[in-house]
Amino acid sequence: MLMRQGLIVVASLMIANVAHAESVPSNAELFRMLKEQQQTISELRAELKQVKQERRDAAASSSAKFDTAADQAGGSASGATIAAAAPAQASSPATYTEGAAAAPQPLGRGAYVSLFGGVGRGGDSSASQLGTAFFVEAQGGPLAVDAKGQTESQRVKFGGAQLGYEWSYRSRLGFDLMPAIEFEGLHLSSADYRGMLENPNVRGYEQTFDDSFSMSTNVFLANAVVGIRTPYRIITPYIGGGIGAALVSVNGATSEQTNPVEPGINHFNAGADSSAWTFAAQAKAGVRVAVGDSAYVFGEYRYLYVGDVDQAFGSTSYPTHVPTSPWTVRFGDTSYNLFNVGVGVGF
Repeated sequence: MLMRQGLIVVASLMIANVAHAESVPSNAELFRMLKEQQQTISELRAELKQVKQERRDAAASSSAKFDTAADQAGGSASGATIAAAAPAQASSPATYTEGAAAAPQPLGRGAYVSLFGGVGRGGDSSASQLGTAFFVEAQGGPLAVDAKGQTESQRVKFGGAQLGYEWSYRSRLGFDLMPAIEFEGLHLSSADYRGMLENPNVRGYEQTFDDSFSMSTNVFLANAVVGIRTPYRIITPYIGGGIGAALVSVNGATSEQTNPVEPGINHFNAGADSSAWTFAAQAKAGVRVAVGDSAYVFGEYRYLYVGDVDQAFGSTSYPTHVPTSPWTVRFGDTSYNLFNVGVGVGF
């Protein structure tokens, strides 16, 4: 439309120029021609304004349609996202549960066996020597002896073995516990326990015995142990405890009377060896370090308690000594502080 009007104006101007070239128009004709040109220009301006308005309306309409379509598309996408998310959320617990169930759980050692050895010290303990010396009536008759004293603490060496089974348990606090039940045997090597035992106020004088006991102990325990898995998977600290029995043995015991002195007389000469059972218990703590897939090394401290025990020895039997009854030596309970290292394997 604009091009057509432009062509009309151009044609009019050309015609006017041609006419002017042929003949000079009058003032009235010039006025008329100018008025027609002004009218044409006004029509062109009005039509141009209308075209611009139509373009603005078309652009606004297109923008509105685009926004509506975008809103609809966005709403559809959001609905689809929510619809898809809802089943996903609903299935999340199951997925988590399955993942947790599928995750490999750390295992304990299973069945295991280990050997260990170490050193420690046995505490001092009370000791009483009980018996009767059969003096004749002319010498005052039978004499009851109840000499009391204390043995000295001694350093000991020991070794032993364990056989047990360990499994894993996930605690509610989020870390792995590894409980185990084990059977353990250990041997405390011979140590010489000495003590000065006194029997006071015996017919106006005091009897003193210098006793010596070469004592060894075999201990058998049933233990409960709990290991705690650390972020360093090869390192496992543990604690445990157990109860059982101990066989306490004495070899070559001697009892020499130093007051009044009786040189060369061992009051246990008719039977210098003895053994007896008693109660035993322990508590221990240590650290285990894995070596490869199944082997491990460990170090631990243990407190061992051995209950009181009565040892029976032979009588005093010399031609030149008054005869006696068999002797009983009653040892009080003994505590041991022990340190050991060991190696083991799970299978």
